[in-house]
Amino acid sequence: MSRYLLDTTALIAHLRGDEAMRRYALGRLRDGHRLATSASNIAEVERGLRPRERKLAAALLDRLDFLLTTREAATRAGRYQAAFDRRDQTLSSADALIAGTARAHDATLVTDNLKDFPMVDLRKERPPADSRQGVPPARK
Repeated sequence: MSRYLLDTTALIAHLRGDEAMRRYALGRLRDGHRLATSASNIAEVERGLRPRERKLAAALLDRLDFLLTTREAATRAGRYQAAFDRRDQTLSSADALIAGTARAHDATLVTDNLKDFPMVDLRKERPPADSRQGVPPARK
């Protein structure tokens, strides 16, 4: 059994009725894997929710495992930011914390924004291509 941390792009695609994302999530569950989210993802989703999406969002988020952003995750996040700062590449605190949380919990990050997660020690997976059509990027 593996754990998959759904990034904000994957959560929004699911909330907006993307059929490919729904099939992807159901397939992972059917294969015995666990789907999760984190504090940073929930904050980003809440920021961008349309009023009519609130109830659906709560129902989705309540069904996911919640991965705590532990001290280990925060330490990793800070180290990621420092390492990429030295390369003149800025990582947002939210993305660094999401990556740190995924690593701390040995989870694969499911995201459409692979460029925002350049860490080589992080397992990443892009959702199905058609799940990205018509879904506006999450606001940062």
